[in-house]
Amino acid sequence: MKKTFVALCLVAFFAAAPAMAQVDLSRYVALGDSATAGFVSGSLMDFYQERSFPAVLAEQAGVSGFELPTVSEPGITPILELVHLVPSPVIVPVAPLEGSGLPTNALLPGSYNNLAVPGSTLFDMLFTTGDIYNLLAGNFDNVMHDLILRNGINTALEQSIGLQPTFMTVWIGNNDILAAALTATPIEGVTMTPVESFAMLYNNAVGALMTNTTADIVLINVPDVTTFPFTTSVQPWVDIPGVGIVPLMGTKGPLSPDSLVTLPGGSLIAMGYGLPGGPPLPEDLNFITQEPGYVLRPDEVAIIKERTDAFNQIIDDVAATYGLPVLDMNSAFAAIVAGDGPNFGGVELTADFLIGGIFSYDGIHPQHIGQALVAGLLIDLINAQYGADIPQVNMAEVLFEGDWQTPGISPAAAKKAVMSTEAHEQLLKILVPEIKRTPTVRRPDVRRPKRPGTDLRRIPKPDVMP
Repeated sequence: MKKTFVALCLVAFFAAAPAMAQVDLSRYVALGDSATAGFVSGSLMDFYQERSFPAVLAEQAGVSGFELPTVSEPGITPILELVHLVPSPVIVPVAPLEGSGLPTNALLPGSYNNLAVPGSTLFDMLFTTGDIYNLLAGNFDNVMHDLILRNGINTALEQSIGLQPTFMTVWIGNNDILAAALTATPIEGVTMTPVESFAMLYNNAVGALMTNTTADIVLINVPDVTTFPFTTSVQPWVDIPGVGIVPLMGTKGPLSPDSLVTLPGGSLIAMGYGLPGGPPLPEDLNFITQEPGYVLRPDEVAIIKERTDAFNQIIDDVAATYGLPVLDMNSAFAAIVAGDGPNFGGVELTADFLIGGIFSYDGIHPQHIGQALVAGLLIDLINAQYGADIPQVNMAEVLFEGDWQTPGISPAAAKKAVMSTEAHEQLLKILVPEIKRTPTVRRPDVRRPKRPGTDLRRIPKPDVMP
């Protein structure tokens, strides 16, 4: 791994490192959102949950009984796949929503060790509960909280305290800004959490953990989503033979070269949106139809970057208050985007969509290779911070013995791939549940056979708090 990449991630560690103390991961609990849960390609599914960075870290540290809220294939919601259609590859869910997988560890009597909830904001981590019986009733409105928190009483924060962990990671705040990118519309208090609210809630959350547990805690900051493939893979212009480069037309006029078009915007462009003679590409969230926007103008990109920086400053301030280390994932992803990512045995991992090895089909979440990178960075920090000797992740196994996310995709094909509106809707349903959406026409699918799940009729509500 490149030295620069590692150094950027450990900057905050050097600023706040207390005296050396041996770390105990025997009761490791992870709090966070989809990035911590192992949510990959728009889905929570056992293959990727078992390769999430908390699970990898626990395995490397020799922790037994690290419990996960596993879901059988094709996951909840159904995982996205790349299908080759003329004229371009298209990303779609493998099955309709009702074809989702089933929980396979729902009978666990206590809380899971990985309590990260996809779609969870900082507010949700402190105040939102979940009831597994909602799934029995076929209600998917709060599906991830219902699946992971289950008892209808305790929040993720409360359940983590109830486990009395010896070690914790907290990676929260991504969804407090992600909706601005998913809808291409930064709106204060709607798609972005206000800075003052984030500061109060983050301090309260970490303060509660410090007061009510004896755990060693590592905080993780928020990467800049405007640099992810979801917002960087579609060009704001088209090259028309015989004409040359022509800017796409949005509802506010021609797009500038530094505008960003979100990944699902590619499917609209394929239908003629934004092209000469076609309808303009929708730019902003429509509160009447609930259709998301697909364009981020430079001033909107600046707003998202500024909000991300503000959140990360709050995380740094809270870390300094309590003497906690911070894993600087913002700098880590920035280094990858800048071309200074890790290189293993001649394989360089990049932020390129489909062929870079890090990001999954949704263009937002790291697949198992990216998750292994995060685990490796955490191990570096923990070993340095606490004088531990946790063995590093064997990236040769991850890269060469595991399955690549996108086998056989050429760079030319990757540039033409588009995300279907159905796939985008699925992401919005889980990651931005408070914004209503209109249903899309579902394509006919052949459902994959499911792995055995848990009989929901036999699920008791876990009593997790003393």
